[in-house]
Amino acid sequence: MRTTPCIVSLVACAIVALARGGELIPFTLPWDDKAPGITDLSNLNHTPAGKFGYIEVDENAHFSAGGERIRFWGVNITADSCFPTHEEAEAIAGRLAKFGFNIVRFHHMDNNWGGGSIIDYSQGNSRNLHAANLEKLDYFIAQLKAHGIYSNLNMINSREFKVADGLDPNVESDLDWKQRHILGFVDPTFRDLEKEYIQKLLTHRNPYTGLTYSEDPAIAVVEINNENGIFHQYFGGAVELWPDVYQNQLQTKWNEWLQNRYASTADML
Repeated sequence: MRTTPCIVSLVACAIVALARGGELIPFTLPWDDKAPGITDLSNLNHTPAGKFGYIEVDENAHFSAGGERIRFWGVNITADSCFPTHEEAEAIAGRLAKFGFNIVRFHHMDNNWGGGSIIDYSQGNSRNLHAANLEKLDYFIAQLKAHGIYSNLNMINSREFKVADGLDPNVESDLDWKQRHILGFVDPTFRDLEKEYIQKLLTHRNPYTGLTYSEDPAIAVVEINNENGIFHQYFGGAVELWPDVYQNQLQTKWNEWLQNRYASTADML
């Protein structure tokens, strides 16, 4: 039976503890430790990530890479943590690989909380990418890829649509940022803004890999709208807070759908 490094490490610690009469031994995990050793699991990763092409779903509904099943063991990296310095990116990527992680989920990159964001809100709207942070993200993703770690990019997490984007002024005071994310279901203005952002990000060419994010097989997952949907917000009461302009759009689309589906009112009953 093959013994994993983790098991060997635990057994070794237990033996030492017994030898010291059961005394507890300090055990620290330095955040930047990427040195090879008995607890290094990085050899389990595809190096580089994406070496077998795009992640696919096989006939058994399992993730597959190069015709073989792949399991993802990942972490969230959130908000301004998505944009480390180059030195930090190298250390984090090496450390995550040593822990055996093979995917990172980039979460709330689009936040407007006052820290780092992929969106440059200083321009008064939410339509422009932040050049300096995008460069940091490029390098981080390239480092993760080199260490066999795939990336999961979230498209809408905490983006704050502004009046300058076309948002009705009443919405800015009545709806929080997450409640605004479902306006794209009824209003083409927001749907087009979402498409614009996705196109800008996924067609951006990473200078450290030479690939756009859409071309890079190390980008394993793209999430469109994080933990949200029109039914989610409807049952949560947010739709009732919409100004008339958006309520009317929803009512119109709902009536159009009913007319296309049913020949008469009686057929709906």
